[in-house]
Amino acid sequence: MNSSFFMPDILLVVLVSLSLAYAVSEIFRRFNLPRVVGQILAGIILGFPVIKNYFFTQEALSVFSFISNIGIILLFFFVGLEIDLKKFRKNYKKASFISLFNTLVPLSAGFFFSKFAFHFNNTTSLIIAISLSVSSQAISLDILEELNLLKSKIGNLIVTSGTVDDVFELVIISILLIVFHTTLSGETNFLKIGFDILSFILMVILFRVSLIPTVLNMFEKEKSQATLFMGALIIVLLMAYVSEVIGIGSLLGALIAGMLIRQTLLTGEDRRPWRRNEISHSIHIISFGFLIPIFFVSVGLNTDIFAISSNLILVIVLILINFIGTIGGTVIGVMMGKGTLEEGLIVGWGVSPKGDTELVIATLALNAGLINVDIFTAIITVAIVSTFVAPIVFKLSVKQYLEINAKN
Repeated sequence: MNSSFFMPDILLVVLVSLSLAYAVSEIFRRFNLPRVVGQILAGIILGFPVIKNYFFTQEALSVFSFISNIGIILLFFFVGLEIDLKKFRKNYKKASFISLFNTLVPLSAGFFFSKFAFHFNNTTSLIIAISLSVSSQAISLDILEELNLLKSKIGNLIVTSGTVDDVFELVIISILLIVFHTTLSGETNFLKIGFDILSFILMVILFRVSLIPTVLNMFEKEKSQATLFMGALIIVLLMAYVSEVIGIGSLLGALIAGMLIRQTLLTGEDRRPWRRNEISHSIHIISFGFLIPIFFVSVGLNTDIFAISSNLILVIVLILINFIGTIGGTVIGVMMGKGTLEEGLIVGWGVSPKGDTELVIATLALNAGLINVDIFTAIITVAIVSTFVAPIVFKLSVKQYLEINAKN
């Protein structure tokens, strides 16, 4: 296609997608509901055949997909920048029970029901199970901040368990990304897989000891936030590319790149925490202002809402596993940590919303052909329902908890 015709198509698709995502997410925000649900809903609206066929040519879809993939890479990089291993070590004993059980219970139940009740294969069952076991505390933390309760006992439990959850999920997602990559490449030679992992570890050491400090120091000389951002972007794209070539996958490379840059800037004699904040701020603006909304629209675009009715039993079972498994697991963890049942229920609702990670997992699995559109839609439906319902119940539960304590 001639570029003069191709460019307006792309511009129109991006313009319509961002405008609708903003409009719908603003409506949700005004009702104190998560923006992400509005952005996914915008994609679902654009995915209706009449609208999709009008706006999305095959070329436009390809570019749209590329923008979404870059968004995913920067999202994983941002997650890596935010993972604080010092807090993990500090809060591990306190939050490990909560994180262990609110991850293990839905993970086990999700795999069991997917494998033995719905007769999915092991890979599909694992994808569903992991999608149900990961969670996001960001929405609940916003609510706690609004109520000025971040430093309360409930707030502390959610923050500390969230820190440990990040590390648990890092391990789980790393394993899953390697599974994805080896499945896509058709590689079943475990010796080759072991060599790939060893190569990746050596690459990580090389980047941490030599390349990252050198690149950051070089780009930092200009004392420009834009130049430092460029340097960080070069590092993450290079590490993502090398990880892909080695056989580990670009997303794991991006995630580790974020962790290494954070560690480089926050440790040693020449600590520069403000530089980490500058990079994080820059990534946050370009990712959450442009790339991530496009990704969420893409998630909605790939969701077939008409498939929900034909897979209603699967959707209901997964929703129940998500809520019962996560809340039940959290209650067990809180009570083993000498907390109360009421605190366990509140924290359970607080960690029930789904975040970006399971949407990325589902999208990668769909693009890789490891799950079909029906299963993808079921996972996305669970994410939407949990992200919609859990914050409402959590906020009401916290207010009721405060009222009861105030009377006592």
